[in-house]
Amino acid sequence: MDTRRRIPYACHKNDIRNSELPLTRRPAGMIMPALPDDNASSTRQPNTGQAEGEAMFMTHSRSPKLLGDFGEGLATYALIRKGFEVANVDHVGADLIAEKSGKRFAVSVKTRLFRPGSKESLNFVVEKGHIDKLNYFATQFDMTPLFALALCLSDEKTIHLLVIPAANLTDLPRAKHGVALRFSRKARQKLLQQPYVDYSCWKDESIGTNDFAQL
Repeated sequence: MDTRRRIPYACHKNDIRNSELPLTRRPAGMIMPALPDDNASSTRQPNTGQAEGEAMFMTHSRSPKLLGDFGEGLATYALIRKGFEVANVDHVGADLIAEKSGKRFAVSVKTRLFRPGSKESLNFVVEKGHIDKLNYFATQFDMTPLFALALCLSDEKTIHLLVIPAANLTDLPRAKHGVALRFSRKARQKLLQQPYVDYSCWKDESIGTNDFAQL
């Protein structure tokens, strides 16, 4: 009989815009697939020793889940700064519940980490099945569904947080299995100008260089 203590999952515009702050709990298979990058010709910084360390970190079986927790925590922080009450949930379709002024929201959070020198596309597909699950959860509990995406871009030393009402996801370009969220440098400005996109960012990230494993 397994007597080990089981630790529960920790789950975490219209009201988050211009937060002055500098998020995935999901397994790797739940990260949204990338689209071809419309800015693929841009140069990237070469890999560093830190990048190699992060690559090793990502092979750890719990890394995607821990990054998911971070993303949900980031979304929670931004919502709290805006005066929301926030609760974590472990349910198909939503990660967070937020409430303010008598209005309740179901929030689904996705997180992506891009290591230094990464050439991965900054374009994503929000799959129809995922949107359907979020909408179903929100309908069942009489809430407004929100989709949040946290992007941790090491080369830019910036963490971006986008929050979009699920009802407006259909305003994004269509993709084969859902809708396309394009965040390449070329497409970013146009996306962030959309009135339904709430945007927060944390700039000038600084990560220490000490490798404690070598001490």
